[in-house]
Amino acid sequence: MASPKKTKLLECARRLFETEGFHTTGIDRILDEAGVAKMTLYNNFGSKDMLIVAVLNDASVDMIDQLQRAIAHIIDPYEQILGVFDALAGWHSSKDFCGCMFQAAVAEFPNPESEPALAAHEHLLRLISLFKNMCVRAELDDPDTLASMLAMLASGANCMARQMRTRAPADQARQISEILLERACSRPGRPIGSHTILN
Repeated sequence: MASPKKTKLLECARRLFETEGFHTTGIDRILDEAGVAKMTLYNNFGSKDMLIVAVLNDASVDMIDQLQRAIAHIIDPYEQILGVFDALAGWHSSKDFCGCMFQAAVAEFPNPESEPALAAHEHLLRLISLFKNMCVRAELDDPDTLASMLAMLASGANCMARQMRTRAPADQARQISEILLERACSRPGRPIGSHTILN
């Protein structure tokens, strides 16, 4: 179980990183708002970058859990997939929505091998896994490709929602998802991305 000081530090860091960015938020400000000493940071995380990683990991687990709770009342896995986009639309409509922290991490840490960028990538893998599980249970064709496509739509909706400040991107992503799901049902055994060129 995390100590109260560690928990407070994570909570303050997450709030500031979400609203103000990673690089612009100085460690002294985080420590001041959390009311903890610098040794709390070093003893628990070692550096600001590893604090960012911890925040991203916590935020990722929270987001996946929230999405799963949002669709828990839906029995049909096909409808659960669409329910994810409804949940995203609700998030985008919230007054607290300030963009996707994981996309911000990739933008602020362009080196794909950096620890924050790797943490953001892990979140994407969790999102793909969430979709794949539902695709498999819905017995949809080519669940790996379909899950990647759905995750791409969800990530794109998150990005556009930050720019547009509306739920429209998530609603539109849901409509596109319906088309993909219909194709995955009607073309058994054929990869979703395949096509035939007519002469």
